[in-house]
Amino acid sequence: MARTFAVLVLTALAVLLAGCGGSENTAATGAAEVAGIVPADVPVLLAFETDPESEQWRQAEQLLGRFPGKDKLFDELSRELSDEGISVEADLLPALGDDTYLAFLDLDEGDDVVVITKPRDPQKLEQLLEEADEPSVTRVVDGWTLVAESEGVLDRFGAEGDRLDGSEWFEAAQGRLEDDALVTLYANGPALQQASAPEGCETPEPAGELEFAVGTLVAQDDGLRMLFEAAGEGAADLVGDETLLAHVPARALAYLGGPSFDAAGFGLSGQLRCALDDAGAPDVERVLGVPYDDIVDLFAGGFAFYTGPGLLIPELTLVLEPEDEARALATLDELAGTASGFFGETGKRRVGEIDARELQVGPVTILYGGGDGRVVVTTAPDGFDALRDDGDSLEDDERFRDTRDGAGVGDDAQINAYLDLQGLIELLGTVSAFSDEGVPPEVQANLEPLESLIVWGDVSDPDEPELGLFLGIR
Repeated sequence: MARTFAVLVLTALAVLLAGCGGSENTAATGAAEVAGIVPADVPVLLAFETDPESEQWRQAEQLLGRFPGKDKLFDELSRELSDEGISVEADLLPALGDDTYLAFLDLDEGDDVVVITKPRDPQKLEQLLEEADEPSVTRVVDGWTLVAESEGVLDRFGAEGDRLDGSEWFEAAQGRLEDDALVTLYANGPALQQASAPEGCETPEPAGELEFAVGTLVAQDDGLRMLFEAAGEGAADLVGDETLLAHVPARALAYLGGPSFDAAGFGLSGQLRCALDDAGAPDVERVLGVPYDDIVDLFAGGFAFYTGPGLLIPELTLVLEPEDEARALATLDELAGTASGFFGETGKRRVGEIDARELQVGPVTILYGGGDGRVVVTTAPDGFDALRDDGDSLEDDERFRDTRDGAGVGDDAQINAYLDLQGLIELLGTVSAFSDEGVPPEVQANLEPLESLIVWGDVSDPDEPELGLFLGIR
């Protein structure tokens, strides 16, 4: 099914680049129409809006039109398809219907996938499949054309049993969706939990039962928005209420952070140890001279990592709020001592009122120190501003607030990542000016429409968590 999926993606990209949309059809992409033929226990169902006359395609085409490289990309894609004797308008578009679905019968075997659509021209779809490198079979059920790699997969899909239209989880999931979306994801909770259960590693049993998860990709006037929601029962409250965003200065151009968490409840140390052992990695704990538990404890109270402009190199700063500040500093001392054997020397340095330690790594000086229950690791003395509660924070920045408002972030949500793309592009231009080659004008022009990116999560109700992402495009 790799070829079939590739055709689907190429169709979407090619038609968007060609600018074939434009009508006022606002039909939402969902799965209610196809629910009567999809098994109720399907782990994942993806719904794609493949109607070039829909409002979502019109909106997405407008967003793409803001990038000067759109026409060049379409020309290159058209040439590649033409080399295989495929035309976007004559072959690809007629082969699909207004909505196209991918039903994953399980998550262990990647080939157990069924494509579901109502082709505008069934003969075009058959022709594309016949010319594909991989074999496939088709079957028509209730007016829908099913495509899979074998009759066995289609037989499994059509076997007697409950269907999605009679499933409580699917009905509840439908009620949590956006009105219109380019892509919609449905995930069957129990099937998803079973498929994601770790093998070979001893980890805590998942707390609670997941009923379902849904996700959407939506094109808006000012960017692209992804939203994932889940519902279940009995989820443990393993995550704190706040991040350390308030301690990130307004000068930050990029931020990544998380709230406090229950390290033992997640079993992170054990998972990390098991994953590295399975990968055949050397004894990392012995190399670092610090057990995984101590490293995880550094971050368990919450963390914020950010970057901003610097004198010669960009500032990189990590802010931690460990349960035991002295123990965290001792852990960093051990890590610095190990690193000094490979990179450079350690020492002490007074930064304002902070007795900081320093590690010299080539031309870069890494400073770290603590105060008021927080610990900072930074490449710039200004990074210790995070230990003081004065000055504007990133939350006060106008572009940050505009991005948060445009993304529709709820009041209870925690910001987990933020990129001031305009600021980063300017910083890239400044840094590249010191090199022999600056940013090529063509690249610069295609970066200009990118404004910002924000990622957030809301776990105020552990049984109904939410994760969102918004890419601002001007």
